[in-house]
Amino acid sequence: MEPLQISVVGAGYWGKKVIREILNLAKTTGRVSLCSVVDNSPSVLEQCAKEFGPLTYHLNYRDLLSDPYVSAVHICSPNASHFEVASEFLRSKRDVLVEKPLALRTREANELVRLAQTNNRVLSTGHLHRFNNGVRELKRVVDSGVLGDTYYLRLRWTGLLPPQKERDVITDLGPHPFDICNDLLDLWPAKISCRSRGYRGQTSDEVAFITAEYVNGIVANIELSWLDYEKRREVTVVGSDAVATLDCLDQKLILQRPDGTESIPVVPSNTLGEEILHFAQCVEQKRRAVAYTNIADGTIGAGVVRLLEASKRSLYEDRNVQVKLPEALEIPAGEQTHRGFWKLGN
Repeated sequence: MEPLQISVVGAGYWGKKVIREILNLAKTTGRVSLCSVVDNSPSVLEQCAKEFGPLTYHLNYRDLLSDPYVSAVHICSPNASHFEVASEFLRSKRDVLVEKPLALRTREANELVRLAQTNNRVLSTGHLHRFNNGVRELKRVVDSGVLGDTYYLRLRWTGLLPPQKERDVITDLGPHPFDICNDLLDLWPAKISCRSRGYRGQTSDEVAFITAEYVNGIVANIELSWLDYEKRREVTVVGSDAVATLDCLDQKLILQRPDGTESIPVVPSNTLGEEILHFAQCVEQKRRAVAYTNIADGTIGAGVVRLLEASKRSLYEDRNVQVKLPEALEIPAGEQTHRGFWKLGN
């Protein structure tokens, strides 16, 4: 089949990584092709032209809405623009991969899911740790019963950043820990509590501590920080018989038992590359009317947005917040949703 023509909207730090990855995948697999690049900054596009060569560049993403060569878009624009940009491309019947978070508000995220269904399009969210072999192996360990009864999870997402004026640490760092918890437990939490603070002048929240409680008694404690000098992407699962700790960056997994410690073999994966290829595969199978499973679909992204909102509500209202997910939306024929999405507590 012809490669999937993908346009990248937003060419900042992450957008450039996506551009490089698509160009690499085009050479090594032939399954995708970079159609064009969009950014509203002329200087950014000038930098891209120097680095990536004579591609098609646009200052306005709306130029692509009538371009017949654009069949899919990977949205890497600022978080606040995700809903606007994604909704316009879905209405124009393009398949869409949106970086996390899917949107800033639950109602917007749910609307994107609805638009994808109405227009028979693939909607994916950039939860790239669903393509992390370390997370996959940790899930296998948890499911195998080696840890015994799962007691709690501890997730640390930290790294020093300068003061941020237009972002907050919950929205920026929170999506991946919440999504990894769902991936490992096949559950969304029933209750959220959050404490957060900004320290350096009139900045947004720079550190947050979130506790997520599940109906089966498991608790997840999430630390988010732009103040810690050490960049950490760590997940620890504590059980009755053993403790498993994963470094998501190096994809190294350690199992600790009372009688000793062992390393669990993991072959590191190219998470971004696998995410893009999975999106392309979903689009291809949908076009062929073949049943498929999108493991990072829009409903997953919408569930994470709901938890981000619950965390902020807990912070602002200084209380625990009960999490209630909406009734399952009708899923288009041929598409399966991740099995854990609609398990929830009252």
